[in-house]
Amino acid sequence: MAKSDKNAAPSVTLAAGGDVSSGHKPPESAFAHIKDALRTADIRFAQVERLYTERGTYQESSGCLQQEVRQPPHTAAAFSSVPFSVLSLASNHSGDWGPEAVEDTVDTFRKLGIATIGAGRNVAEARLPAIIEKNGLRVAFLGYCSVMLPQFWATETRAGCAPMRAETFYKPYEYQPGSPPHIITIPDQGDLDALIEDVHKAKRSADVVIVSMHWGLHYTPIPQEYQPIVAHAAIDAGASAILGHHPHQQQGVEIYKGAAIFYSLGNLAFHRRGGGLSVCMPDGIHTHKEVFSSDMDPGHFYYYRRHWNEGGVAYIDLDAAGVRNVAYLPTLMNDAGEPEVVLPENAQFETSRRYLEWLGAGIKGGVTQIDARDGRYVMYQRDA
Repeated sequence: MAKSDKNAAPSVTLAAGGDVSSGHKPPESAFAHIKDALRTADIRFAQVERLYTERGTYQESSGCLQQEVRQPPHTAAAFSSVPFSVLSLASNHSGDWGPEAVEDTVDTFRKLGIATIGAGRNVAEARLPAIIEKNGLRVAFLGYCSVMLPQFWATETRAGCAPMRAETFYKPYEYQPGSPPHIITIPDQGDLDALIEDVHKAKRSADVVIVSMHWGLHYTPIPQEYQPIVAHAAIDAGASAILGHHPHQQQGVEIYKGAAIFYSLGNLAFHRRGGGLSVCMPDGIHTHKEVFSSDMDPGHFYYYRRHWNEGGVAYIDLDAAGVRNVAYLPTLMNDAGEPEVVLPENAQFETSRRYLEWLGAGIKGGVTQIDARDGRYVMYQRDA
């Protein structure tokens, strides 16, 4: 934990985890094995993948399991067991039960005293920062979502997410019909302009700005083309770190102008429903397994949840100048969907380290040299 004294500049340590899906019994068991590690930080962040409400109308177009997405409000107290300081509510599930469910989820965490970002009763509220002051340093958090159906984003009169949408285009590489296309994604300029404006405003009220992004493509290791465009624009506007999630697997880390970009932190805690395949795609016909898995060659099959259990906690030391140090604590979910710390003596520790290096190699400017120290991966040191 970063400390401040009369002779040192104010500084804090942020511990950031990825996607959390509740349903664990008891609810607080979701974080039982990592709460001590999380508590070593001054500020704790995670991404909420569920709605906490008893109201709303299920949106059939979402294609998600109804009983998983909507949780009893009292189970949100699991986040207080750590406790988390700030949570992003901007996700592709925010609108699964309609605007009322968004309003109730915001209220649920407000009653628990946990700040939220990325969702609200209207788009103005969804775009508001949460500002947390620790050790004399003011840290602002903003949250956005790129992966959602049209009825999920907030408007002037409807509850929902703060949008950071993107457009998709397909360009053939060559002349043969059926050849794989180059998939081009570009950010929506209006949304990007709004995000930049939000960062500028937050920077005027805080020393440091952190941007949470629910984005990317499920079960894939490489970010899409629009993601570094958005991340770099946010950093150019004054953000010091980007906390990405949604792909349900880790992706590489980039250091851009001294700021940290975690394209995907992977899953932090995910309740295991048990039994059966994953839900169907929104078309109601294909399953996630059919779309995101691949029967490559005889005897070789890529399963879409190959890296589902792997995640981690990013530890980011911050001061008024931005990021000082970035470390990473690898975690692995057990059969109950509870993350456990991966210790250096465990073979998974080296496996995860090497995998993160490989992921970084797939990103321009990605971190490809990751050392281990005191049970964590060292990803960046400003004064090194």
